[in-house]
Amino acid sequence: MTFDQYTVRPVEMGDAPQFFELIDRNKDRIRNFLPTTVRENSSPDFTSAYIHDKIASAKAREHYCFVVMHSETKQLAGAIFLKRFDWTIPKCELGYFVDAAHEGQGVTSRALGCILKHGFEEMGLNKFFLRAGIDNTGSCKVAENNGFKKEGILRNDFKTAGGILIDVVYYGLLKGDFRAR
Repeated sequence: MTFDQYTVRPVEMGDAPQFFELIDRNKDRIRNFLPTTVRENSSPDFTSAYIHDKIASAKAREHYCFVVMHSETKQLAGAIFLKRFDWTIPKCELGYFVDAAHEGQGVTSRALGCILKHGFEEMGLNKFFLRAGIDNTGSCKVAENNGFKKEGILRNDFKTAGGILIDVVYYGLLKGDFRAR
């Protein structure tokens, strides 16, 4: 999946060194909203194990990790996660982040658009949902730019890495709404 100068693809074992660097470089920015991802990528060895697990989880259709790579420099610019699948609906939750150097350029919104198209057309999903910290305006903007609808506020529904319970905005996007865009 490509857009502009970027490629979105499933994570590969060869990505481990760059993936570790991407997380390490951005850990202070993303720790509160992706605490497990930061914790599980706290060393190069942990990152190798993490990626190995994500590849196996994708084969089992349980969890997917996609990387966003700059096509010319081959540098990782971000990641998108598909998790908490309910194949009876079928739906899943999204998580994402972009490297600070690529923030504010529409990279996350465009990469997410590629994943949504893939999920609806190739994976057979009917709904994507995500939870964004109520004060995480960047993440909320990415969701809204991709047609997600606010479905509610979930009070004290997420614990940050610092142990603080925060409210989150619950967003959903249905396949029919995506197609209508």
